Amino acid sequence: MTDVEVKKETTYKVDRKSEAERDVEDAGDKIKAGARALGKKVEDPDRDLGTEYEKEKFKEKTGLD
Repeated sequence: MTDVEVKKETTYKVDRKSEAERDVEDAGDKIKAGARALGKKVEDPDRDLGTEYEKEKFKEKTGLD
């Protein structure tokens, strides 16, 4: 398989990803972010849970740690 064929197949697979699959991935990211935010809230009860959740959600979307 040539590089061009691999790229075409990869593009096809990305384009074919259903909306439901993207929704499931988004839900998983939100659950992970919520769990991490809750963990930080347990470590330091003075933290704002909403702010921590938003920070963690951003990290999940961008792939930063």
